[in-house]
Amino acid sequence: MSTTMTPDEWLADFEAKTAELQRNAAAFRRNLESAGTTVTTEDKSVTVTVAPNGALLDLKIEGNTELATRILALTRTAREQAATNVLDEFRHVTGSHANELDTDVSVPGSPAPEQQKTKPEDEDFAEKAVYRKESW
Repeated sequence: MSTTMTPDEWLADFEAKTAELQRNAAAFRRNLESAGTTVTTEDKSVTVTVAPNGALLDLKIEGNTELATRILALTRTAREQAATNVLDEFRHVTGSHANELDTDVSVPGSPAPEQQKTKPEDEDFAEKAVYRKESW
């Protein structure tokens, strides 16, 4: 048995499904943003904080703040170099077509740990060019 929907019914159903997808996407984004974690050793001598993608955000070593600071700085430098390598390889692979693609990408450095936010702000990235091409 097949039921035929009127255009108005179809549109209402489509809008309801779209609204549900938007709610689910917003919930996913909120959950993803809070997926990072901080873990401390049992003896409380070392504490690490990682972002949702696993990037090291903060490191505390009891009695050795200087070493923790040096490790964090080295980690940031390595992460920036790795991101630059990926971007360079992408440009190499796309060759002469690189300028045709929407590749307005930069490799920003990480803020120092004391400048990092403790909880990500709820930011809407929908208007950022990385998600849509202005000429489309």
